[in-house]
Parts: sequence; C-alpha cells; structure tokens
Amino acid sequence: MTPQGIDRRQFIRTACLGALSAGVGLPALAGCERKEGGTRTPEIVFRPLGRTGLKFSIVSFGVMNTDSLDLIRRALDAGVNHLDTAHVYLRGNSEKAIGEVLETAGMRDKVHIATKMYFARDRDAGLFLTDGDGRAAGATQENFDTQLATSLKRLRTDYVDILYLHNCYGPEMATYEPMLNSLVKAKASGKARFIGVTTHRREPDVIRAAVDTGVVDVIETAYNFMKENREETSRAIEYAHQNGVGIIAMKTQGGGRLSEEKKAGMNHTGALKWVLNDTNVSAAIPGITTFDQLETDLAVMSNLALSDQEKRDLELVLSAPAFYCQSCRECVPSCRERIEIPTLMRAYMYTEGYGNLAQAAATLEVLPEARGLDACRDCPSCTASCRRGIDIPRRLQSLAESHAFAV
Repeated sequence: MTPQGIDRRQFIRTACLGALSAGVGLPALAGCERKEGGTRTPEIVFRPLGRTGLKFSIVSFGVMNTDSLDLIRRALDAGVNHLDTAHVYLRGNSEKAIGEVLETAGMRDKVHIATKMYFARDRDAGLFLTDGDGRAAGATQENFDTQLATSLKRLRTDYVDILYLHNCYGPEMATYEPMLNSLVKAKASGKARFIGVTTHRREPDVIRAAVDTGVVDVIETAYNFMKENREETSRAIEYAHQNGVGIIAMKTQGGGRLSEEKKAGMNHTGALKWVLNDTNVSAAIPGITTFDQLETDLAVMSNLALSDQEKRDLELVLSAPAFYCQSCRECVPSCRERIEIPTLMRAYMYTEGYGNLAQAAATLEVLPEARGLDACRDCPSCTASCRRGIDIPRRLQSLAESHAFAV
C-alpha cells in the first residue's frame, strides 16, 4: 500500500483514462471542441463552463507566477482564451501585465479574464474578519469595492468574466452572506459576468456548499492525483457539474518536484492529464513561467490518454516521501505558537516547487506576525510535526533563509 492508502492495481485503475470515481466519460475528449492553434500547438480543445455559456480552453493559463508580456501573448496566439489571476498575485503586476497585453492587442472581447478578491480571515475558525488583521483588508462591502476597482483599473477593462471570492477555508466562508452579496452586486452592475469561490482546503465541503447557494456560477478548486481527498473531491465536482456550476482546477501538478530527497522531476504531463480526464472539469490553470512549460502543457490537449510511463511516474510519486502539503491543519496544534503552518508550507511550495519568490513573499505578507515566521524567532526548538512525514522544521528554516527571516 502507498502512504495514501491506495495499492498499485487500484492506483493504475484510478489513473487510467475514464476510470475516475466521478464517472469520467469515454472518450476523454467527449463534449470537447477543437481549434487550430500556433505552429507548435496544432489544436486547442474547449469545454463548456457549466451553465455560463462560455467555453474555455481546457488548458488555460494561471498567470500567478509570471508577468511576462511575451509569454501571455504566446499563449493567446496559440489559442488559449482564459487567463486566471488575482488581486494579490505578484503585488498586482499579474493583472497589470494581462491588461497591457489585451489592450495592446485589442483582444479583450476574445479572452476570458478571471480574478479574485482576498480578505482577512480567522485561520483557526475558518471565518472572514470584518476588521482586518493588519495584513489583509477586512471583509466588507467598502473593501470589496475598493479592491475590485483597483483590479479593473490594472486589467484596463470595465468587467471581468469571472470574479471569485478567494481561498475559502470551508463552507462557512464559501456561504458567507455579506461577501456573496458583494459578488451578486458586482454581477448585477456588470462588473462581473459570472461569480464564484476558490478553495485549497476541505474542497468537497466547499464545492457542495457553494453549489447549494444557488448564486455561484464557477468554483475554482485544488485538485490533483496526490490529494488524499481526491475521490471525494471528484464526486463533489460531479455534483457541481450536474447542477450547472463550472469547475476550474488549480494546483493540478502538486507543487513541482517529486520529492525533496530524490530531487526528481514531477511528470507534469501525466499529472495534468490525470485532472483533465475528469470531464466534469471545465479547465485547468497550471501556473506557467516559461515558453517550454507553455508548449508542454498545451501539447497535453493532443492526447489525454495516460501512457504506461506516465502511470508509473504518478505511482512513483505516491510511493515517495511526502512533498505535497494536504492543508489538513493537523500540524497546527503541534506548534507551541500555533503558527499558520499550512500557509507557510504553501509559501515553501511557491519557493522550492515553482521558484516563485515573489508569490511566496506575498503569501507570507498576508499572515499576521503572530502566525507567521516572525513567531519562530523566540522558539528554542521546533515541535511542529506532520502525520505524513513532511519535515516541517527543516522547511520553515529553508523558507526563512530564502526570504531573509532571522529565525
């Protein structure tokens, strides 16, 4: 058995084309449309986005790790029609880059933009804070309006195609009425065509709760073959699909490398195919930083069938020492200061897995001092532990060194 409770035969059966528990259809490209793209990407495949009437390239562009104008242009030239960003990505430079490219190219009406609003939260209770926490604005209508106005200005547009409430920890945040009302108001005003929520934690619960609000059009969720709750998440994604809610998958390649010990590369193609074999997923948004990564990810659309080698590679990841943090939060009580370990592990992933120091720094900055690396300074020794064997003390030290924290 692997550490995630799935044996070799079961894994291969799960990873194979059409065998996801959500009832993936055969063939994997059923319900998709194709379009000729650039010279190195002969076709782009599209799927409907729930009840919205939009159709997204199934490999879209998560513009979180780059503000390269040329890279964004290349993706659009290839036929990608969905760019995903957030108010906080690269301190606003992600939105600015998208806005400049689309305005210069005159392509605003041909590209679907998604952005996200982020607000202060009680990280233990999983609730929004209206007063702010010193690092992030409080969850109020005024702050929502201010953030949205800034994002639209950066994006050089009067509207976004999808506006998300970002990083909901659980159903309580995904159904928080004041913020849902803010989203509905933005949609009614024409500043957002469609609205949704995003989640990295308790994904099945968040997805089902968001669907049941009746107002959410799209959900962006972490989803990959390494997640312990992948089968439950897959069933929740199917529930969303059945109710006309579009699903966008993020964290599809699980943070970059196979393991810290082996220093081996993740089979990104296989990981991305695994997600897209679930035809209830409308699109994936891998974070792309190089032209080679772009070409590799776009090439997946030519054939979604997992090769035998890809299956073996994905199985090897599951049997290797843990790299991907599941954000279960079981580690938090093991820390004397109850620091926000899952968020720090995400910052570590951005640093070590993606090589994105800017996004890692932005992730650290939204943490209150008492819950971030600052709180580690006076600790004589680290007591934090992970049930899956992740070396939390070593990662925290590495993160501190990468970002010049004295701990």
